[in-house]
Amino acid sequence: MNEKHYKKKLSEFVNHELSNNERQEIAGHLLLCADCRAEHDEIKLGAALAENLQRADAPKALWNKIENALSLQKPAQSKGAFAAFFSSPAFAAAAGLLLMGALAAAIYFGLNRNGTSETVKIETSNSEAPKTIPTPDGASTNQNTNTAIPETVNSNGQISPPDSNSNGESSPNAAPVKPPNPRREIAQNDLPAWNVETLAGTPKIGNSFESGKLAVGQFLETDANSRARVQVANIGNVEIEPNSRVQLVGTKSTEHRLSLERGILSAKISAPPRLFIVDTPSAIAVDLGCEYTLEVDKNGNSKLHVKTGYVALERGGLDVIVPAGAICFTRRGLGLGTPFSEDASAAFQKALVSFDFENGGTNALLTLIREANYYDTLSLWHLLPRTKGADREKVFDALSKYVKPPGGTTREGILKLDKKMLDQWWTEIENIWFE
Repeated sequence: MNEKHYKKKLSEFVNHELSNNERQEIAGHLLLCADCRAEHDEIKLGAALAENLQRADAPKALWNKIENALSLQKPAQSKGAFAAFFSSPAFAAAAGLLLMGALAAAIYFGLNRNGTSETVKIETSNSEAPKTIPTPDGASTNQNTNTAIPETVNSNGQISPPDSNSNGESSPNAAPVKPPNPRREIAQNDLPAWNVETLAGTPKIGNSFESGKLAVGQFLETDANSRARVQVANIGNVEIEPNSRVQLVGTKSTEHRLSLERGILSAKISAPPRLFIVDTPSAIAVDLGCEYTLEVDKNGNSKLHVKTGYVALERGGLDVIVPAGAICFTRRGLGLGTPFSEDASAAFQKALVSFDFENGGTNALLTLIREANYYDTLSLWHLLPRTKGADREKVFDALSKYVKPPGGTTREGILKLDKKMLDQWWTEIENIWFE
């Protein structure tokens, strides 16, 4: 097992500053190393937040204070001495300190002059509510968990301050509200957009399909007779099947993100890991360079089927890596299921659903062990941390029948969920999986 980590190179990885060989090496490491993945995600989030910072000038009062401070320090000396001072190292140091102070003040006031969060007003043809951009303190990987700013939206789709009435008029006791900064009003046509191609029927973006562009914040919907293909920036495409509804959440160099509310999408992505993400009501699908199909039913439950590469399913701080040839279910409110082979028997799949989501317990586990075959080792390995005591021992014994624990691992260590030993065993299972 390669114990080398790449935390010092992750910033270069996120910013595409490494060679192809180095990028591939690090991308492979991120599949297995949770620590480096966590560091990678923090760096990517910081890069995304930095892109949203706007230039800001320091307040005029600050410049007045700097000028006054300079005027008070004028020496009552001859012109020669005066000129000598300005050419001295002392003046250079003082000027440098003042310049650094001015820059720091400009950054400080730029970050704080509008509070801790901002709302971008997006005028869409289907009158979608304004999208709230979270601040670093409230950042979340899942758009469904963002906390909305406590403002109200009136019947005209405009944001009113908390102390205003239903007509948007401020109450007598309310403090004056400054008019919105016009630079923060973003027209829909100016937002980043992806090209959309009609494959069948009449898909809709908002209330029509005139532009053939899906902009940030907009929804694409297909009816029973419609299909569409969406170009995901320059990294691949997504086909939207009938009776589906998706939203373009965001698109930038560090992340391209969709939300699938219902229906089916098929993604073909050729990009570094963790660049393309799809939110669903029950989990987040993180592309690791692959091809897959993702389905969300009317209850918000999902089914992921990976065709090539890997996909990470994430929810509530947990994640499951689903390789090519595997399927994984998620349930809204219940979390992530156990991945299984697309060739698993019907009895095995039924028992797995019972164990994951229906409190099947030991009875369901015994069925899984009885029905398991060579390629069900994928599921058995994932079941180790999902079981306890005697049940975990049964899983260990069943898995050992098909894949022997490698040298350097012990039964005791694996039963205690030693991460290094589990990863070593996973490498052996993965080699078999891709034979």
